[in-house]
Amino acid sequence: MKLRHLPLILAITAGMAGTAAQAATTGNLQFAGTVNAGTCNLAAGDENRTITLPTIKVPDLDTSPFAGSFDFEISADCESDLRNVIFLFTGTASSGNGLLFSNTGTSGGTALWLTSRLPNLLTIPANGTPAQRSRTVATSGNKAILALRAAYHKTDVAVSQGTLASAVTVSITYN
Repeated sequence: MKLRHLPLILAITAGMAGTAAQAATTGNLQFAGTVNAGTCNLAAGDENRTITLPTIKVPDLDTSPFAGSFDFEISADCESDLRNVIFLFTGTASSGNGLLFSNTGTSGGTALWLTSRLPNLLTIPANGTPAQRSRTVATSGNKAILALRAAYHKTDVAVSQGTLASAVTVSITYN
């Protein structure tokens, strides 16, 4: 090696020695997060809905305690991890018959009879326990659908013409 390049090589080597990495402190990273269960909501059309029963005549209740049955469904839209939806119904009981929901309309002697349809007709009583007023439905395709039937029902008072109006609140829980 030629000596004239030696000072250049020593200068480069000395410069490299000055930029060598120094030992640094170490640290730990910790991560935290939460995984929540999915949710269900009443389907948009079922949040505030008017169910219109068919028109009946006073004599329709002469031979049967109920008339004007109307089948309908309410549903909940759920996320994929949920398996069951519990529909709970509340409202004011008809005086004299706690199985029926009160009529605040103008027809005398009538109240609302609400039943679930599947697997068979089962009355949802206005003054029942929460278990009696609840229906559990398994989800399928991220949806829970509850089949219901509503009808005019004769109370202990003589039936007179007018309107039937009844408010029933439905709330849901899910798992």
